Amino acid sequence: MQSLKAKDEDALRIRCRARSGMNADLEVLDISEGGCMVECRGWSASEGERVLATLPGLAAQPATLVWKEDGRAGIAFEQPLHEAVFTHLSRQVGS
Repeated sequence: MQSLKAKDEDALRIRCRARSGMNADLEVLDISEGGCMVECRGWSASEGERVLATLPGLAAQPATLVWKEDGRAGIAFEQPLHEAVFTHLSRQVGS
């Protein structure tokens, strides 16, 4: 059985830098080609704020924080992920 700590270390993470200058390394809870839902407790970025989002192995891409509620947030990518990239990353969510 895998420990909770090991599971957290293996989780897909996204680095976000908000226009306000606030940086965060967030766990991805769900992902689609057009965006992702993240765990965002302690991140003070605001709804509607533009962010640079960096997923593992990819360059930073422009995105928008579209909603934030109950310690979770939705981030919409400006350009959708390529299907092959999405398939690869989606295997890491919840693993």
